[in-house]
Amino acid sequence: MIIDGDIEPETAKERGLLNLRKRVPFNQMDAEKRKEICRKGAEAINQLHGEKKTARECLTNILSLKVTDEIVAGADIDPAIAERLKRDNPNATIYDLIHAVAVGRALEGSVNAMQFIRDTNGDKPTDRIDVTGEIVTDSDRALMQAIAQRLDSGERLEVVKDLQPEQ
Repeated sequence: MIIDGDIEPETAKERGLLNLRKRVPFNQMDAEKRKEICRKGAEAINQLHGEKKTARECLTNILSLKVTDEIVAGADIDPAIAERLKRDNPNATIYDLIHAVAVGRALEGSVNAMQFIRDTNGDKPTDRIDVTGEIVTDSDRALMQAIAQRLDSGERLEVVKDLQPEQ
């Protein structure tokens, strides 16, 4: 009775059944209706992509916030550092505060803070790996000398048939 249109659908299930009954295959719809459905789908996808943010973008947004008293109160840092930073740089961001705290801890003797500052500043020492051993072996040298002698003598090099795959 719902499908025939005698009764109005009341529940979501009933409305769903009605939608299924009215459904026309996409390839059988008129061009205007197909175009409208595609446009709405594209709008929805574009909106979804616009709302998605990477973790890096989120972190960049957070770190670029100005330092406020609430941020300082919620952090485990010396308020004097934050006050001096805000006084010297009224546009100080959370990123600036993190570096100021790192400098303060490095001056107190924290080796980890010292390394953080050094690495962030671009002074990180490079890891060096020494490779020992010969890349070219004695047998490789002998083979290269034999090839060089053949080339010098003008002898024509022929492909060894044993090395070619059988057909």
